[in-house]
Amino acid sequence: MVDKVNEAFDRAIRSLENVDENKIRKELEELILNYKVPVDQAVTTVVRKYGGEFNQSLERRKIISIGDEERGVNVVGRILSKNERDIVVEGEERKVFSGTIADDSGAINFTSWKEFPFQKGDVVKINNAYTREWRDQLELQIGDYTDLQKGQDDSVAELKELTSPKKVSVNDVGDVYAAEVEATIVDIQEGSGLIKRCPKCNRAMRGEECQEHGDVKGNPDLRIKAILDDGLGCVQAIFPLELTEDLTDISLEDAIKKAEDALDRTVVEKEMKEIIGKTILVKGRLIGNNFLVDNFSNPKWDPKEKAKKLIEMV
Repeated sequence: MVDKVNEAFDRAIRSLENVDENKIRKELEELILNYKVPVDQAVTTVVRKYGGEFNQSLERRKIISIGDEERGVNVVGRILSKNERDIVVEGEERKVFSGTIADDSGAINFTSWKEFPFQKGDVVKINNAYTREWRDQLELQIGDYTDLQKGQDDSVAELKELTSPKKVSVNDVGDVYAAEVEATIVDIQEGSGLIKRCPKCNRAMRGEECQEHGDVKGNPDLRIKAILDDGLGCVQAIFPLELTEDLTDISLEDAIKKAEDALDRTVVEKEMKEIIGKTILVKGRLIGNNFLVDNFSNPKWDPKEKAKKLIEMV
């Protein structure tokens, strides 16, 4: 721990002028030894407190370069979405902010445990954040020791450009806010076909029961949970009602009738398996482990040209 204090002290002093070095060391010791604050956070806190400029080791990062379990992360990005909710922590009600931030390299979800006075479209400088995985997706965490400042509007691409779908491989759909992928449907997963949704929370039900609200009369719906494969990777994609009807040529009314005639809802899922092997161009966004499809179309390409591009990608 003493070595960590020495490291923090050396880094902080390089970024400060005309300060009481004994006072700086004492504050760093208290943060690191007593409060178990990570070195990066301690340095940032003290440097900010005494009006210093960050040294090169605390420079801005591109979002695409950020990994899991990192500390002292500094980024500049534009807010693509923002939500807020109230939660109870140790008996105390707290307001938590969440959303997505992006720069020209990619996008990342964030959670702020402190006041977040920025709105969709704003550019924000985030200094001394940290990362973790939440539901198998990387997330930027903004804590009490994170510094937030309004950024220059021209330092990041415009909102429309950042939210436009980017053509990527399946393996990279999590690196952009919205993705466009050309892939083949290689499987239709259980849970596809005619389902019922809870009228209160809209979640898919298991049988006649909602996990949240128990026995309820569900509303019928159609969906596809498909595995998409582009030759480099695969992802589970979820198609909502209208896209499912367009892709399978089965309407919700037809699906209800087929299930009633067969006294079995799974006949719809079985019929949907006929689309396995179809190659499509899909647009959507990765949420957790699922690629939520907003739109799809049939790709237009020459087979020889397609084979050439695949070989180049590999």
